[in-house]
Amino acid sequence: MRLLLLTLITFCSLSSFAQPGVAKEVVKEGKKYYEHKVEAGNTLWGLQRMYGVPVETIVAENPSLTDGLKVDQSVFIPIIYDTEASVETISDYKVQKGETMYGISKKFNTTIDRLIELNPELTEGLQKGQVIKVPGLHTDSEEPEIEETIEMPIEEVPNPFIVETSDEDGVVEEVQITFSDSTVRHVVMAQETMYSISKRFMVSIDEIMKVNGLKSSTVKSGQVLIIPVKSERIDKVGIKNVPEHLTKNADGQTPLAEKDEYTIALLLPLFLEYGKGYSEYIADLSTQFYMGMQLAIDTLEAKGLNAKVHVFDTRNDSLTIINLLKKEVFNDVDIIIGPLIGDNINQVAQFCKERKIRMVCPVASDSEALESNPYFYASVPSNITLINGLAKYLATNHGKDNIVLVKPNDKKSLPLYEAFRKTFNETNVSGSRSQLIETTVEGFNTYIKRGVNTRFVVPSVDKSTAMKFMNNLNRSAFRSKADDLFVYGTKEWINFTDVNNIYKNKYNFHYPSPNYLHYYQEDVIALNRVYRSKYKTDLTKMAVQGYDVMLHFCNYFFLQREDVNLVMNDFVMKQLSKGDGFENSNVFIIEQEDFDLLNVGQFN
Repeated sequence: MRLLLLTLITFCSLSSFAQPGVAKEVVKEGKKYYEHKVEAGNTLWGLQRMYGVPVETIVAENPSLTDGLKVDQSVFIPIIYDTEASVETISDYKVQKGETMYGISKKFNTTIDRLIELNPELTEGLQKGQVIKVPGLHTDSEEPEIEETIEMPIEEVPNPFIVETSDEDGVVEEVQITFSDSTVRHVVMAQETMYSISKRFMVSIDEIMKVNGLKSSTVKSGQVLIIPVKSERIDKVGIKNVPEHLTKNADGQTPLAEKDEYTIALLLPLFLEYGKGYSEYIADLSTQFYMGMQLAIDTLEAKGLNAKVHVFDTRNDSLTIINLLKKEVFNDVDIIIGPLIGDNINQVAQFCKERKIRMVCPVASDSEALESNPYFYASVPSNITLINGLAKYLATNHGKDNIVLVKPNDKKSLPLYEAFRKTFNETNVSGSRSQLIETTVEGFNTYIKRGVNTRFVVPSVDKSTAMKFMNNLNRSAFRSKADDLFVYGTKEWINFTDVNNIYKNKYNFHYPSPNYLHYYQEDVIALNRVYRSKYKTDLTKMAVQGYDVMLHFCNYFFLQREDVNLVMNDFVMKQLSKGDGFENSNVFIIEQEDFDLLNVGQFN
C-alpha cells in the first residue's frame, strides 16, 4: 500500500502538548515503534498530537484502525525522530507560598503538562517549599533573561487525511479520516486528577483549563468539565484513477478517459415530496432546468453519446445531500451537475474535490468553491469577472472617450470598483487612450460636456446607489445631449424596478452579463418549437441554461467536439490559477435600446 501524497505537515509542529515517555519502545521488522495501549477517550487526533506523527502515517502502519480505536488495542507509532536529541536546560525551583502550577507554567513560559512530565509527583498536588524541576532559566529581575530560540513553523493540520488502501479495476479505495471540532461533558470521578483526565482524552491541561475558565488544575469529584475534542469519522471511498497517458489540453483541463457508457449525476432541489423548506419558486426553476437538460440529452445521443443520467432531489437540505452522496452510484460517476443553492454548492464541491470528480455548477457561485479545487467548473462568471470584462471592453473599444468611474456608496460594491480601475489601467491597447476619471455619485456631473461622449461606469449592486445616480444624472443632463451620455451598471440593475426604466433607455444603459437570450433569434425559435412539442409550454431562460450547460460540458468531456450550437451562453473556461477551478470568462455587453436588450459586444 502506498501513501497518498498528502503529507503536508512537519513532525515537530504536531507535538503540541506531550512527548511519549510512558509508551514502550519495540522493534518490528527492523523499525522502531512506540507501542501505545488505547484507553477510553483516546482518539486518532490525540495520538497524532502526542507522538508528533501524522494521522495518515499512523493508519498506514496500523490498517486495523480503519475500523476505529478499541480500548486495550496496541497501536504502533513509528519513531520518526530522536526525542533525546533535543537539548533543554532544566533547573531546580523552590515553590513559593500561594503559587499554583498554572502560575509557575506562565512564569517559565511552559505548560502544566511539561511540568508534570518533569515532576510526576505533581499529580498529587503542589506544596510550599517543594523543589521541582522547571525548563529554561528564570531570574527575579524585572526583565527575565530570554534565551534566543528558533521556533519551528506551526502549520494547520490538513482535514481530511487520506490513506490509500487498495487498487482494483482502476478504482482506488481510500480511507478518509475527517475531523470536526466537538466537546465532551465529563463528570470528574473519585480519584481522578486533571492530569489523568488530560491523558484520557489526550487534550492538554492548559486547553481544558482555558475552555473551562479555570485558574487552578485542582478538580473535585462531581465537577463537570467541558473537554475540547475532535470527533472523527472514517470512510472508505472509491476514487477513479486518471490514466497517466492522458495529457492536459491547452486550457489546463484533463480529458476524461473514453468509456462505453458515462455516468452523470444531476442534483436539483425539485422538492418532489414538498416537505420542510419547500419553495415553489426554486422547485419551478429546478424543473425548468431539468426540462432543458432533457432536450440537450436528445441532441447528444444523436451525436453518439451513451450516458446514464441519475437525477437526485436535494430538497435544498444538506443532510439529504450527505445521504445522497453515500449512494453507490457516486463511486463511478463521471460528472456531477448542480446543485443550485449556495451552501449546497460548496458542500458538493468539497465532495467532488476529495474524490476527483468533475462538478459543473450551472448557476452563480462564490469563489470559495473554486479555490484549490481543479475539479470545479463555474459556468456563470462572477461579478468580479463580469466587471473585468467590461473594463477590457471599454479600454479596447472606447478608450478615447471620457471614461468616468463612479465610486459606489455601498461597501459591498467597492471590490467591483477596485477591480474595474485595476483592469482598465492594465489593459494593453493599440495607440493612446484617455485617462480614467474617478469621481463620486455626488460629484460626477462636472464631467458632463456637450459634444463629448462620456461613459459613466457605476459598478454597484446596490439599488439606492443606482437610483441616486440615475436621478442625479437626469437633473444634470441638460449640459449635454442624451446621445452623448452612456451609463454602465451591473446585471442587478435589470431587477431594480425602482430605477426609472425611461432613464435607462434615455441614457443608453449598458451592463456586463454572463449570457444573452433573444427570443426572436432563429436558433431560439427552433429550440422553442421542440420544447413546446415536448412539454406543451414555452421555453424559459432557466430551461435554456439547462440545455446549454448539459450540451456544452457533456460534449466537451465525453465527445471532445466543439460543433454544438449554444443558445444563450458562450463558455470560455479558464483556470483562475494553478490548482484552482475553472470559471467561464466570457462576458456579454448588453445595451437597453427602445426598451429592448441587445448584445453589443463580447469580451473574455
